[in-house]
Amino acid sequence: MRYCKKCGVGITGTSVYCPFCQNELSGEPDGENRFPDIPLETGQYGLMIRLMALGSVVAAGVCAAVNVSLPQTGWWSLFVVAGLLSGWISGGIILKKLGNLLKAIFWQICVISVLVLLWDYGTGFGGWSIDFVLPILYACSMVAMFTLAWFMHLQPQDYLFYIILNITVGFLPLIPLICGALRIVYPSVICVLISVVLFAVLLLFQGKALKSELGRRFHF
Repeated sequence: MRYCKKCGVGITGTSVYCPFCQNELSGEPDGENRFPDIPLETGQYGLMIRLMALGSVVAAGVCAAVNVSLPQTGWWSLFVVAGLLSGWISGGIILKKLGNLLKAIFWQICVISVLVLLWDYGTGFGGWSIDFVLPILYACSMVAMFTLAWFMHLQPQDYLFYIILNITVGFLPLIPLICGALRIVYPSVICVLISVVLFAVLLLFQGKALKSELGRRFHF
C-alpha cells in the first residue's frame, strides 16, 4: 500500500500522487485504483509554458548575438540569461507546488533568497539583498500566509507547519543585524518584530493545534 506522509493515510492502488494533497506517495502499489488520476498540468498550460520557453530561448539568443557583435558594451547578455533562468526557476516552483499555496510560498521564499544573494554577490555585493530585499520578502510572505489561511478558512493542519517555518525564516535577519553587517537596519528590525508578534499569536490562539501539528510532523 502506498502512503502519504503529509495526510497520514494509506492509499491503495497504483497512484503516484496523493488524491488529497497531490504530494508524492511512498511505498509499493497494491490493488486497483479507488481514486481517478488527477492531471497535474492541463494541455493549455503545457502549450503556454512551451511558448514561453521558446520566447525565452529566442530572447537569450538575440541578446547574446547582439552582445557578441558589440563586445565594447560589456557582457550585459549574461545578466539577461541569468534573469531568465532565475524567472524559470522561480516559476517552476510555483507550478510544482500549485496544489498547496502556502507550500508554494515557502518554497518561493527559499529559492528567491538564494537567487537574490547570488545576484547581489555577482554584482559586487552591495548589501542590498540583506539590507532590503530579504527582510521585506520574509515579512510580506508571513503576512501573505496568515491572510490566505484566514480568507480560505484553512484547517490548522493545512497551514500551521508552513507558517511556523516562515516565522523561523523571519528571524534570519537577526544574524546580520547582530553581526553589524547591515547598513540599513529598519527592514530587518521590522521583519523580526513581525515574526515575534505572529509567533505570539500562534502560541496564544493556536497553541494546542500547533503542538499537535508539530508532534504529527516530527513524531514526538
